Amino acid sequence: MEKGIYRRMNPKIVAKVFLGIFAIAGFSEETIMNPDASPKAMQEMAEGISDIFLRGVLNNEQ
Repeated sequence: MEKGIYRRMNPKIVAKVFLGIFAIAGFSEETIMNPDASPKAMQEMAEGISDIFLRGVLNNEQ
């Protein structure tokens, strides 16, 4: 935020939301992905969640 990369927001709220997303994904892993998923699949899920958190889901190319 200080470097201008991200919007100025309350960092505590941002951190709580980010951690909450991962906590919910962890508690509901059976509905999000197979409990026997490979480490690569789990990494892809974590990267996907991070990408959605940081960039959203809207297509900015329009």
